[in-house]
Amino acid sequence: ESVLESELFGYEEGAFTGAKAGGKKGLFEEANHGSIFLDEIGELSLSMQAKLLRVLQEKEIVRVGGTTPIPLDVRIITATNVNLEKAIIEKKFREDLYYRLSVVTLWIPPLRERKEDIPLLTRHFIAKYNKAFQMNVNSISPEAQAILFEHPWPGNVRELEHAIEGAMNMMMDEEEIGLENLPVPYRKMYSPKGKSEKFNFPAERKPLKEKLAEMEKAYIEEVLAENGYNVTRAAQTLGISRQSLQYRLKKFALKR
Repeated sequence: ESVLESELFGYEEGAFTGAKAGGKKGLFEEANHGSIFLDEIGELSLSMQAKLLRVLQEKEIVRVGGTTPIPLDVRIITATNVNLEKAIIEKKFREDLYYRLSVVTLWIPPLRERKEDIPLLTRHFIAKYNKAFQMNVNSISPEAQAILFEHPWPGNVRELEHAIEGAMNMMMDEEEIGLENLPVPYRKMYSPKGKSEKFNFPAERKPLKEKLAEMEKAYIEEVLAENGYNVTRAAQTLGISRQSLQYRLKKFALKR
């Protein structure tokens, strides 16, 4: 925590053993008249949260070991995968800091709730590792793609990236990522018969994105009807947030 404090707010000469002569600017000072991005804000200790709250309220910082306030004009952007409302109830996150930070909130659904993005992300990661590994992979097989759509992605986009990176590490001169190239945990989801046991491939071929959208729409309609078109209960049944379901209702033009 002391290291984080000195990195964020800087320190004066002699503030602690090993402090640089002349002191050091912190990241907030470096970002003055610009923006600073603080990732995983929900992991901050309560004492660090209090210090960050002071920066937001007073628009100034004091270096470690110093006494002179340094004025700041900086935009603070934060991100978290922690449910901060729940953390507030559990006394793990300050309510006053939450309201200071949540002036403008952008909610990004987890990958399992936006699987239509998987093809685009897959192409992006293939291009990224083609450049890094000096390869010429240009596609992914339908069987391997089906596995990617089947997986729940608890690690979100980072996990998908690691899966593509791992697959390309197992390739030689192939131009297409096949089922055999995917890391073992993903291959285990595929049946020996050559088709995913949880997918029925129809005779009429459609683009994967179009077919998945049809399936998703039909399933949402079914769950809505089962729950008397109560959005909150339907969202709980689907295992997604109410906000995510409302987005899909609008996307598929579904009536409540």
